[in-house]
Amino acid sequence: MLRLITPIALSFALPVLADTAPEPAQPATDLLTQTYHCDRGAQVLATYINIGADSFAVLGFEGRQIGFSIAQSASGARYLSVDPALPFVWWTKGDTAMMLYGSGDDEAMIYAECVLR
Repeated sequence: MLRLITPIALSFALPVLADTAPEPAQPATDLLTQTYHCDRGAQVLATYINIGADSFAVLGFEGRQIGFSIAQSASGARYLSVDPALPFVWWTKGDTAMMLYGSGDDEAMIYAECVLR
C-alpha cells in the first residue's frame, strides 16, 4: 500500500514544487529624468531608460512626447525616434544636446544648443 501512496503523493507535490522555482533574473532598469534648456526658449524633458544593455529615451517638447532608442555614434549618445513618421534625432554629449529632424542630407536642426539644468 505504501508503494502506491508514494507515487500518488509525488504526482500531487511535483506541480506545486515546479511553481516555486525561482524566476530568472530580470535585467536592472535605470531611470533618469533631466531638463534641457534650448535655444529659442524651448525646453526638453528627457527621461532616459536603461534596461540591461539597451538604452531608450522619452522626450517631451512642444507638447509632444516621443520615444527614442539609442543608435551607434562616434561621439556622445545618439537617439533615433522609434516612429519612422517622426524622424527626430536627439544627440547628447556631456551636459549639452541638440535635436534634428530628418535623415541624411535632409536633416534639419531643430535645437542647436540645449544645456542640461
